[in-house]
Amino acid sequence: MIRVCFAVLLGSLPLALAAQDVIVLKTGENIACQIDDLTDKIVNFTLSTGSGNAVGSARRTIQTDQIERIEFGFEAGEETAFARRGEAPASLLKTWWDYHFPHLHRPRSRSAAFGVAYGNALLREDPGNSPARALPLFDHIIARAWSPDDVAAAKQGRLRALMAKGDLATATAEARVLARETEDPALLIEVEHLLATADFAALRTLEEEHPRWIEDDEVRPKRNELFHRALDGFLKPHLFHATREEAAARGLFSAAELYHFAKENDEARARWEDLVKLYPSTTHAAESTKRLETLFQNPPTAPTAVP
Repeated sequence: MIRVCFAVLLGSLPLALAAQDVIVLKTGENIACQIDDLTDKIVNFTLSTGSGNAVGSARRTIQTDQIERIEFGFEAGEETAFARRGEAPASLLKTWWDYHFPHLHRPRSRSAAFGVAYGNALLREDPGNSPARALPLFDHIIARAWSPDDVAAAKQGRLRALMAKGDLATATAEARVLARETEDPALLIEVEHLLATADFAALRTLEEEHPRWIEDDEVRPKRNELFHRALDGFLKPHLFHATREEAAARGLFSAAELYHFAKENDEARARWEDLVKLYPSTTHAAESTKRLETLFQNPPTAPTAVP
């Protein structure tokens, strides 16, 4: 990688100053420098030399088999984009994904984090058309990322892309495998939520195809199984992981939406009210209040904070 060349790629993100990089050798030594060129065999870098009026620079080359890892410094504007990558637009995230792409397999690289955020942004901004772009992106990260956490995040993104594509059968099968393989509670919560979301989507499809399902002895049990499985999945974080407030609130909100779809409005209202009272500081509390104001009179008021 030659940083000067990437100034063209970054376009509206000028590289006012070269980022400070750190090469960590297997000996434990750290070298603060500017990476000029990087391959899987060698690293060319520039060192600042001297001090005061005698500051200069010296170029060096080192074999990558001597290196434990490289910690890339943030370029201009990158640190803010990285910190807000969960909400940044796809166009911005694509810029940084393209910039870091060659380092996807390197330890401590930010490539996969930007790539996963980019794929999720595509699905968020254009769920109807983006799965075709997001799926190969997530698959590439799964195949090449250095960090197991990044691979797990990409697998979650792949599940969302499959669901957005409408391939619920594949998404459900892969999610069940991932749920069996993981012992990470946070990851398990995410996968189980995706499974519940897939069941809810399958429920919607079934009722659209069988509007008189309640009178059909063959369809009704399947519909009820999907409903209760989705409900159990949505409510699990609230029941068993209440301290993970965002996940618990998301589950309650989804359970309320499920009840509302099933025309069980008293249950839906109770779940939205619980959410507002129990998790008032979460991102789903305001949306729950809106739903209550739209569908019911006299929505609950969030508890007043005690000084």
